[in-house]
Amino acid sequence: MGKFYIYNVNIDTTKLKEDDKKYKDATIIFNSSTDFDINSLKNEITEHFREFHQTCALIFIHCSLNKNVNGLIDENLDKIFKSIPIVEEQTLKETIFYVSYNNKNFEETKSPKFLKENFKDIINQGLVNIFIKNGGLVESNGISHHYVFPSGKHSSKFLRTANVLVKKCEIDFVALNTLHKFKNIEIKNIYCDTLSINVIGYSISQYLNRFNYKYELNIESFKSYDAIYNKNTRFLNDSVFLISASTSGGLVHYLKENHGEAVNSNNVCVLYYLPIDKDSQLAKERVLCDLQENKTTKYGLELYDQFKPNEKCKFCENKSTAIKILGDSFSLDEPIINTRNITAAKYITKSLKDFVEIFKHNSETGTALKVSYSEDSNQRKKYDIYIDYENIITNIEKYNKHKEKLDSYINQYTPASLKFIIHLNDKGSELLAQYIYKSIEPNSKNSITIINQANLTEDEISKEESGSILIVGSCITNGKNLLYLSRFFRNYENIRLIYFIGINRISDLDKQKELKSNIKYGLYGPENSSFIEIETINCDNSNSKTPWEIELDYLMEIREGSNSVSDFINNRINLIENISSKSEKGGSKNIFYPNLKSEELEIRKNSAFFNDNKYFNNIKQSDVYFTISCVLNNMRNNKIDGLFQTSFVRNLIDPFIFNRFNDGIIQASILRASKNEELNYSYSLKISEDMFILLKTIIHHKDEYQGEAILEFMYALSIGKLKLHKNHYKLLLKELTNIDNENIKILSTGIQTEYKKCL
Repeated sequence: MGKFYIYNVNIDTTKLKEDDKKYKDATIIFNSSTDFDINSLKNEITEHFREFHQTCALIFIHCSLNKNVNGLIDENLDKIFKSIPIVEEQTLKETIFYVSYNNKNFEETKSPKFLKENFKDIINQGLVNIFIKNGGLVESNGISHHYVFPSGKHSSKFLRTANVLVKKCEIDFVALNTLHKFKNIEIKNIYCDTLSINVIGYSISQYLNRFNYKYELNIESFKSYDAIYNKNTRFLNDSVFLISASTSGGLVHYLKENHGEAVNSNNVCVLYYLPIDKDSQLAKERVLCDLQENKTTKYGLELYDQFKPNEKCKFCENKSTAIKILGDSFSLDEPIINTRNITAAKYITKSLKDFVEIFKHNSETGTALKVSYSEDSNQRKKYDIYIDYENIITNIEKYNKHKEKLDSYINQYTPASLKFIIHLNDKGSELLAQYIYKSIEPNSKNSITIINQANLTEDEISKEESGSILIVGSCITNGKNLLYLSRFFRNYENIRLIYFIGINRISDLDKQKELKSNIKYGLYGPENSSFIEIETINCDNSNSKTPWEIELDYLMEIREGSNSVSDFINNRINLIENISSKSEKGGSKNIFYPNLKSEELEIRKNSAFFNDNKYFNNIKQSDVYFTISCVLNNMRNNKIDGLFQTSFVRNLIDPFIFNRFNDGIIQASILRASKNEELNYSYSLKISEDMFILLKTIIHHKDEYQGEAILEFMYALSIGKLKLHKNHYKLLLKELTNIDNENIKILSTGIQTEYKKCL
């Protein structure tokens, strides 16, 4: 679960002196324990910097009882720095700061000005981060359902602190800051408005015990709204009251007015507050975390609509289902289930088809669109789909449309003042940088230096240098490395940055916009730097095991548990292991199970997923998979009627899709590219029945084209990705007993296991 709570913050530099303005952001490392586990710290920092960019400072927040944190960190700097990107390593050593805490406050007496001025906001950003990343804001799109609160208000969103309190280090962070709100009170009792936040009370008790507190705490719940609105309820003296979340401060006022003998303005704390109805001064004084959007430091939540009982609710008028909120619970017997279909005009876009047309298989260079591979330099798990830009730029003459656009952009956007080309640390980026250099060097008046990002140091380019720097990336999936470089060059006031990207494959438009706004912003405002992209495509870039890694684990488990394994299993294992080799650089063929005649799945003519029939007999399986994966990613980005999931709405892939798109390779691609929750038909007996009928048809036509993807369907069922209602597993297994095929029998064992889990 992690011993440290690590998060990044933005710093408000508007009121700082010039020397402190270099601290534009920081990484906070909170340790709730009295000891300091360096090995855990190293591992957790490594995980953090896989997802987040390096910042201007490291700030350790530690218990005051540990007097040797500074020395311990100094002794282990090399071990810690192995976890942090190489950029600005020397500077980072000089920008480590320490803040200690006790049971009453934080102490940062020797800290720099930027930290003193912004510490309250730094803590608030940490609290907001916990809330947002753990799903504290429960959202619906307002179309299928919305929420009704005990007060009678209607909204498509609400604050649910129960979702937030998951990790111990984060619970302790919330609890410590809550304790500091009561530093002048001798606490004997802690009352929580819901049972789910009692963990904050227990954490507060542990902190107090650590600092030799003389009282033993009594911790209990209000029993939600019942006790609050019952004027006969009596609370003990020397008590503090924790309210999980509020959008109006109404509970603070009500507690004070109706239980004034025990409640005053100092012994109440609202953990999370978002002033939607009105900005209550009383509530605000007793707020731990203000969730409202901070435009200066770019964090927090936007305000949203709520409708009072006497107002017309636009959601109800649109026939949206109202779900009652009872404290931190819901009056919902089962999730709302929708089935979603692939609408060609909405999801199979022309831009997607044009992109695939450019980079799909050709007879001379193969395909640039592959599966389950990642460059060694990325230091991360493989991505589901891999775009081999090294192949593209090496054989650029074979990719005419991309070359034309690339050459035009080089001519248009590379300035005469260019002095440096810095490329990301992968082969495709290096080759793209060299291609750009060869294109512009003959006409350049400057000497242009090419630098690998991995070799970039502070001494490489003088801060007094003027001119332009071209930052080159072949493909970007999240833009993390660009953010490193953006921060690195913040203090180079005379340098103009141009980001030049071959393919921007960030998963959705919002994330693309966020990246661009972050790296383009600088001394002269939001357009300080330029961002150039040759191609743009929205791809699923989730950093989890790919379908082929999951398959490999599954097949290895079968092999290890059997004395005699078929050649089919061994061959699949060898094939998947070979996909990740440097020679293959991802899979392009044989990535799906064949039909029962051992023939590879192929796409037929007149597919809706391609511009015309030129693809026929001139395409690889990975090209088809790439297309389907992007279609499903487009559906997930649609929060209105797509595959976007919420806490109470499950949007499933309509079983009808497998009838409509009956090419086995399309069906296999959908099964592999989908998320588990999108194929979980166990939620609905009716939808599961639709899927079961389809499976019966596939089994019946197992030797014909209608059933050519039978092994893919059986495999999806056997690993529990495609789930049926328990009533249908038994019927399915009965159908499978009539098939005399060794591979079906192997996969049936896994399906039997999934069936037993339902019982």
